[in-house]
Amino acid sequence: MASEVGWYLYGFLSHGDLAPMTGIDGRSPLSLVAENGIAALSSSVSLTEFGEEALRRNLEDLRWLEDKVRLHESIVESALAKGPLLPMKFGTIFLDPERIRAVIRRNTPILRAALEDLREKEEWGVKGFADPAALRAAVLRTDPALLALSREASAKPPGQAFFLRRKMETSASAKSQEREESFAREALETIRETVVEVTEHPPLLPEARRGERIVFNLACLVRQEGVEAFLAGVEQWNQSHAEEGVRLVASGPWPPYHFVPRLDDDG
Repeated sequence: MASEVGWYLYGFLSHGDLAPMTGIDGRSPLSLVAENGIAALSSSVSLTEFGEEALRRNLEDLRWLEDKVRLHESIVESALAKGPLLPMKFGTIFLDPERIRAVIRRNTPILRAALEDLREKEEWGVKGFADPAALRAAVLRTDPALLALSREASAKPPGQAFFLRRKMETSASAKSQEREESFAREALETIRETVVEVTEHPPLLPEARRGERIVFNLACLVRQEGVEAFLAGVEQWNQSHAEEGVRLVASGPWPPYHFVPRLDDDG
């Protein structure tokens, strides 16, 4: 390897106010690599720890990974507190500052527009959970056709009642799935009313309570002045569906990882 030092990139910003902090290695200070009025927040790192092969090996060390991810997030959040930031994913390494400047030059219009779009906005997560048993019970309790089948089965002899109840159970399963999908659409429309942008992505971990499953996982870009209305909308939705086996959970604010545009970094 020609150089033993690389440059760890935390994100891009448009301001030059840099808090005195050490980088992800715990020793090297943070620095700004500036080009075309855009600054890349970075720090030097040893390639014996953060080079391609070393990083692949270290990612299998959970203690190392947890410590470094925590430091990465701390640095990103500290910079974000001072103004708009386009955060880079964990482990973004360049071999020298000039390569970072080249990325800025190739992407200057995109970076400027994205930083402006993120001004006075926050990323919030919203997960939708469904409890199939509770949802099914709600359908059996409220659906007119299923209630009619239940009454009919109660009035029939055991043999006929058995088949009617099987029909009712089959119908309840289908209608529970339809209701779950309907709730997801309704919740998404409710959330859209109070946010700037929404993107859906797979859940990283099974975070549901016992018996629940995650129906959707959203990243929402919210105006800072609208966060209160956004959270109130989530709470109101939960209250109005409290007996139906579905709920929303909001979390944040987070660095806006899900609203970073695709950059040309080939060169």
